[in-house]
Amino acid sequence: MTTPTQPPDEGFNEKGRGSERNVAGVHRSVLREQPEPHAGTEPVPLWLLAIFLSIIFLAGLYLANNSGGFRADVFDPSLSAGAAGDAAAQAGPVDPKVIGRRVYTQNCIVCHQATGLGIPRQFPPLAGSEWVQGEDWHGDNHLVKILLNGLQGPVQVKGNTFNNAMPTWSMLTDEQTAAVLTYIRSEWGNAAAPISAGYVKAIRAQAAGRTEPWKSKDLQDIPAEKSPAEPPPSPSPSPPA
Repeated sequence: MTTPTQPPDEGFNEKGRGSERNVAGVHRSVLREQPEPHAGTEPVPLWLLAIFLSIIFLAGLYLANNSGGFRADVFDPSLSAGAAGDAAAQAGPVDPKVIGRRVYTQNCIVCHQATGLGIPRQFPPLAGSEWVQGEDWHGDNHLVKILLNGLQGPVQVKGNTFNNAMPTWSMLTDEQTAAVLTYIRSEWGNAAAPISAGYVKAIRAQAAGRTEPWKSKDLQDIPAEKSPAEPPPSPSPSPPA
């Protein structure tokens, strides 16, 4: 009896179909896998996004409140810098003590301190100083000369000796010099008369050729003077309606 034999290509085809099924399964498993993560592809954190949005909101709020009062189609000249300057001019002259405080803060506060007490054994006090208030042999002219030309060598202030150097402040204008002297003569309990810009100008002209700082003994040889009282400024006329 003859046993039927399987065609040779059937086994091959069955084996081939099995290999195809295995390859397809491998492909499906590969496709199911997620790609390897790498830098730059991660999502932006929500907290960082919230910070960005907050910054944008605050920037817009700031611009809305500080835009200078203008839009692309409207301009308000009353809010411009020039109009602000005109308004300040109409308000009247600035108090010399305001200018003096600014000059003192920018140039004098390091040595003489905000309290006017100076630094012990280094820089003399201005509060209660006979030099500042024009007491004893000290005159207003001496105080102006010190500011214009500086001071060096030992000096007696309120019974204490200081031996340091004060630089010249001749670069200040007459108005600034008068303002800062007026300021220190009316602060920290001092109650001396103000110094006028005209008086500073006169003292500057007297010492125009001097290049060296003053010494205490040299100033003592100069007779003391008082700054003449400056007449109050006349009121400016009212602008026409």
